[in-house]
Order: sequence, then structure tokens, then C-alpha cells
Amino acid sequence: MPYAVKKIVSILIISTLISIIGGYFITLNINSEYLSKQQINNYDSLIYLSSQRFPVDRAPKSLIISPDKATIYTLCLEERSIVEIDQKTKKRKRTLKFKPTHGYGFNYTSKKWVKSLKEKPVEGIFTNNGQYLWVSLHNADAVAVWDINDTTSSSNNFNATILEAKTNSLKKLKLDFLETETTPKSISYSQKKDQIYVTNWHDNSFSVIDISEAKNKWNTIKHIKTEGTPRGIVVDEKNNRIIVGNMGSYSLSIYNLTTLELDTIIKNIISPRDIKLTDNKIIVSQSSKEIISIFNRKSLKKEKIIPTADDPRSIAISNNGNFIFVTCYGSNLLQVFNLNNGNKIGEYQSNGGPVGITLYENSTSIEAWVCNYKYSTVKVFTFELK
Repeated sequence: MPYAVKKIVSILIISTLISIIGGYFITLNINSEYLSKQQINNYDSLIYLSSQRFPVDRAPKSLIISPDKATIYTLCLEERSIVEIDQKTKKRKRTLKFKPTHGYGFNYTSKKWVKSLKEKPVEGIFTNNGQYLWVSLHNADAVAVWDINDTTSSSNNFNATILEAKTNSLKKLKLDFLETETTPKSISYSQKKDQIYVTNWHDNSFSVIDISEAKNKWNTIKHIKTEGTPRGIVVDEKNNRIIVGNMGSYSLSIYNLTTLELDTIIKNIISPRDIKLTDNKIIVSQSSKEIISIFNRKSLKKEKIIPTADDPRSIAISNNGNFIFVTCYGSNLLQVFNLNNGNKIGEYQSNGGPVGITLYENSTSIEAWVCNYKYSTVKVFTFELK
């Protein structure tokens, strides 16, 4: 082969190799960019895939996902228990059950105080990077604190037990109880102040619990008056506020987070139940009005109303802030809405009084975990991200 031809062939081979190698690295860069986008959940639509249902303990009231997203906790009011469920397998891992003590509770049907048991869990929140689960106890005038990593057993003066599902072994625990006022409901946390806030339904107040020092020094420091029948509560550290929804007085109370003084009251908000935040919105479910109201997080101006099915209870928001999931207790439905335009994405049957909800989200899908109070079940709805 003549030298000139050999040179041309060599140049072509080298060029081809460069193109192949260059294309490989371009492909790597494209894939890396794609994976990066998936990790930040860059999507603008949801596609419903499937659902599955399984039993839990009696009368589940709310659901909480652990900060590491590996475990779901179901708070079962009438069973006085917390069911710990593995997110991947949907299998029960442990069950914490409160030792019963006698007291009084409010019967919402007869509107009377009746003999009952104190330790009925309502709602919860995690602190300390998921180490402590705080739970409001409906009839105990208190919140309980469960160190979920605690493996010690307390045979003396115990107030709860833990049953391991795999081994069927039972362990006794001594949980800390911190004082609230009557009928504690919703719980929120300020990382800035290292304080817990709990609404008290029947005393028209919220309790302030300081946890800035060592655990043995955690204590309730005050109870702050609200409007009538407070339910939902959320801390907006970005705007230095605490927001309380007052179901009985049809209002939102806005408190200064630094001073804990009342700043303003937003009136004519009928039956505000649950409150959630996005980067720039306040989302409020209004149970007897059958709407979701959306406010500007900074100005507190109402921006939008989204009609819902009967009796919207709990709200969950997708990680990108674009989708609202709401349980509609009276209609036995999970409804999903686009927050940006208010359009309904879909509605899905969840029989038995759906009340609590939490979301598990990864780079490809969302699982909406819904607990059904009357049927004592959890139903998991799976959506693909697009």
C-alpha cells in the first residue's frame, strides 16, 4: 500500500476512534444530565399506575414517613398503637402500643364528655434527624416522645410496649410524656427555635415545648391562646411565622415566631383543617366548605380556591410543589390536583373514611399512602412521574 494511502487510512481510523470515543463521552454527559434531572424530580405530570391495600390496627388517624423515607408510621387512635411499616415491602416491622389508663374523651357524635382511655394517638412529627417521633395523645393532655432507636427495656414503670413482627418478641418501654392542654391535635416544629407547637382543640390554645437543651430538660414552657377550636398548625421559618387554623371560629391566626405574639387574624376561612407550605404558597384544606384555599406565603393574600369532594381532610404536596394530594373523608376519595392551574388530575376510591396521608417519592414515582379510619386499612396509590 503506498505511503499516501496508508496515511489517509490512518487518519480515517483515528478520526473514527475519536468520534466513537467522543460520542461515548457525550452519551455519558447526556445520561449524567438526565440522571441529575431525575434526582431533582423534574416532572410536570403524573400517571396513575396501581394501588394496593392492607390492614393495620383499629382506626388509623394519620401517617408519617421517616426522614430517611424507609419507614411509614401509622397512628391508630382506637387501638392506641403506632404501626411501623417498611416502605419497600409494605410489611409490618414493629408495633408500639400504649399502656391504657382511664380518663375522659370527647364524643364528637353526642357532643359529650365520656369515659375513655387516655393514650389515643392523633398526629405526629419527627425531630432530631428522625430519632424522636412526637405523638399527640387525644385524651391524655400530653404528647408522647418515642426514641425509635432505643433498644433498652424498662420493666418498671413502663407506659408502652413494642412487638417485633419477625420474632414476636415483646419489649416494655418508658416514653416521655410532655404536658399540653385539653385534646391535643396537630404538631409542628421550629428548627430555628428548637421548639414543638401543639394545638389544643378544647382549650383554644397551642402549647409550646422547648427542646433546645438535653432531653431530660425538655419541658412545656407556655400555652398560647388562639381563636376557637384550633386544628392545623405549621411553622413558616422563612417568614418568621406560626400559622394556626381555627375550625370553630373560621379563621387563621398568624403569630410572630420570635415573640410568639399574635400578628394578625385572617377571617372568613370556613373550617380550616390541615395546613401545608410550598416554597411560596400556603395550602389550607377547608373540610365543611369542600375547598382547598391557596395563599401567597409572604403577603398572606388569597390567590386561588380549588373545589374538592366531600370533607377534605389531610393534604400532602409533591416534592416539586406542583401537585396536591387530599383525602376526602365523606366521599371516600383521594383527589390529586395541579397546584399551578387548579385542575384535577384524578380521583381514586379509598373506601372506609380516608383521613391521613403521606407521600413517598423517588426519581420515577410517587406513592400516596392513605389511611382509612373506618375500615382500619392503608391503601397505597402509585403514580409515575412524567
